[in-house]
Amino acid sequence: MVRESPRLLRELSELDLVLDFLERMNLHDLTKVPLTVTDRLEASGLSDTQDVRPTLLIPRVLDRQQFLRRELAALRRAGAN
Repeated sequence: MVRESPRLLRELSELDLVLDFLERMNLHDLTKVPLTVTDRLEASGLSDTQDVRPTLLIPRVLDRQQFLRRELAALRRAGAN
C-alpha cells in the first residue's frame, strides 16, 4: 500500500502542472487544449478530454486531485496502523 504513495504524489504533481496550464489558457481566452495536455489528463484517469474547453476541464482536474488526495490520506492512515 505504501508503495502507492509515490505514484499518487507524482500524479498530483502532474495534475498541478496541467491545472496551471489550463488556467493560463483560460486567462488568455484560448479554447483549443493541446493533445499533449489531453493525453496527460487521460493518463491520470480522466476520459473524454479531447475537444473540451479549459473551463470545463479545470473542475474535472480539481475533482481528480481531490480524489487522489483522499486516496493518499487513506493510504497514510492505513500505514500508520
